[in-house]
Amino acid sequence: MSIFWAIFQCSSLVGGSISFIYYNKKPEGSTSLYILFLGFIIIGAIFTQFLLPPSMLQSNYKVNEEHDLEMKSEQTPLSADSIAQYDGDESQMNEKNANVAAIKEDLSTKSWFEEAKGTLQIFLTREMMYLSPLFMYTGFNQPYQQATFGNRFFTKRTIGAELIIFHLMEILGAIVVGRFLDNEKSQYDSQRKRAIICLVSFVLINGAGNAIAFFQEVSAKHSISIANDISEMRAIIPSTAFALWGFADAQIQVYCYWLIGSFYSSGHDHSRAVGWYKCVQSLGTAIGFFLIPTQRLSEVAQLSVSSLLFLLGTALSFTRLPSTTVL
Repeated sequence: MSIFWAIFQCSSLVGGSISFIYYNKKPEGSTSLYILFLGFIIIGAIFTQFLLPPSMLQSNYKVNEEHDLEMKSEQTPLSADSIAQYDGDESQMNEKNANVAAIKEDLSTKSWFEEAKGTLQIFLTREMMYLSPLFMYTGFNQPYQQATFGNRFFTKRTIGAELIIFHLMEILGAIVVGRFLDNEKSQYDSQRKRAIICLVSFVLINGAGNAIAFFQEVSAKHSISIANDISEMRAIIPSTAFALWGFADAQIQVYCYWLIGSFYSSGHDHSRAVGWYKCVQSLGTAIGFFLIPTQRLSEVAQLSVSSLLFLLGTALSFTRLPSTTVL
């Protein structure tokens, strides 16, 4: 999951680089810049049509008289581990058959309405109810961080550089945290121990970013010019907040996916839990952007609400740590 998150952040890294290069030459945006980003969106939407349909993810195998394994349908990443050459060992063949069965189980035959209903019903589980505030925070935080804070404390060209820093730290955080959480051979050989360490470090890193932001907000009330340029030394302090936020965001995002995977062994329940996670996260993002105008909520109030949600969500997540059993 951490590898996916790191790759996913590369798109934002490219976007930040384009913004930095563009605003480094021109002080204001233009129609051409808008069309450029719109083009990326359209191209991305078109490429989704080349994804394999679920029906093609099922794998059919045939073992001939010499016990050679022949794949009849197209190979996919989901079945790649199951099509290794058959070496005649019966236990390996049983394992391959189990993998095929697991793949078929993960492919739902239910309608979208039934799946949507199942996703909403999973909220009634204690795990999802306790984790929902943390899920919401993962979406609520960035409107303040990148829009309210970033657009006020950095010049236009500098915000492009800050987005590069933010998403580089996202990539670094995803790789580091993912390796730590999945490392069964570490001295922290318990999932529960690794979860506690991850949450405590998240509190410290994200809390440090929020503390810097609060210092900047208080200082801004006594300053005429608060927009920092990348060429100025004073940009280091708010840039540090961006770096900490980027690492912390990847940290908690990867942790949430990892935690859901430790809770649910069933493919159906796992996918529904992820669906609920993204639903609540999107709600948090929508609310965060709605509150951006300062006539609705002041800058300090936005940071305060975000910090309270961060502390509440993290505190509740400490009560839902991984155990030796899965649902």
